[in-house]
Amino acid sequence: MRPVRRTSVLLVAVLVAIGLVVGGGLPALTRRLDGEVPLLSWTPALLLLTVAVIVGTVAWSTWQAVHKRHQRVNADRAVFLLALAHASSRVAALFMGAYAGFALAFVEALETPNGSERVQHGAGAAVAAAILLVAGLLLERACRLPVDDDEDDDGVSEPSAA
Repeated sequence: MRPVRRTSVLLVAVLVAIGLVVGGGLPALTRRLDGEVPLLSWTPALLLLTVAVIVGTVAWSTWQAVHKRHQRVNADRAVFLLALAHASSRVAALFMGAYAGFALAFVEALETPNGSERVQHGAGAAVAAAILLVAGLLLERACRLPVDDDEDDDGVSEPSAA
């Protein structure tokens, strides 16, 4: 069985870039199809922020249980937490790029009421998605098993170089 790899910076960057292209191209595509570009509300930002708080709380409690209190975690729960961490970080990276691209598409129309609202709400949702991305990465880090200090060859713990 293959060990699970940590989420790489390259993967996050690619997902954000894909989101930027999709979010930035959505207004132009909507106009081209003779549709009206949607107005955003604060609901996506609040929803992403709520999920980020939940994932962050789970990350904190997992870190405390595994790394501070050295408690064992059920295998099913560990797999669930790792899946939640991976899903949170990947979806948040896509949403962050998409909402940032949507907001950037209306920077030129910032003086108009709808343009200003789209930029503010899109930027708020992008920031909330960035917070969720960080929470997902922290949960992924909390799921890593701690390294035992007493597994050295000579039995003497060496201080880590800082």
